[in-house]
Amino acid sequence: MEGNLLVSVRNTAKAIIESDNKLLLIKKKLDRIGIYYTLPGGGQEPGETIEAAILRECKEELNIKVEGRELVCVREYISNNHEYSFLVKEVQAIEFIFRCTFGVEDKIAHLQNDVAQIGYEWLAITEIVNSLKQDDEKNGLKFPQTLKDFLIEYYIKGRVEAYSTFVWR
Repeated sequence: MEGNLLVSVRNTAKAIIESDNKLLLIKKKLDRIGIYYTLPGGGQEPGETIEAAILRECKEELNIKVEGRELVCVREYISNNHEYSFLVKEVQAIEFIFRCTFGVEDKIAHLQNDVAQIGYEWLAITEIVNSLKQDDEKNGLKFPQTLKDFLIEYYIKGRVEAYSTFVWR
């Protein structure tokens, strides 16, 4: 990447949490973007395992203790290639995406808001799939392009690459 010096490389852990044919997502809102959705999760702290990171992030964002952590894939993310690069510049992350479950006794509530987080939402997987098939984003749900690409692989194509690099522009 000529002329684009990245500040750091960071590991992140993301969670796919499903229940009753619904996917649990973090709901965010920004004036320049509107409402959009992301997977729960976030950055690994120094000295923390990636598995501990997904536990901590789900506890912080949703007040739940995740279980059954199964690694689905590893993906590379470079913020300068992202359509929301005006928000977070010069970041490169290795994303570990886990399929997780949680105890039914947990009461979901967001405790620590990430940037732009306004809550969480269970979205029907059929609604997500229908939205992903639409060309016009205004009539569907909004996801960052990298997540949209992953959801298409995961729910529509039924096959996720074990490792991939997001090079979307």
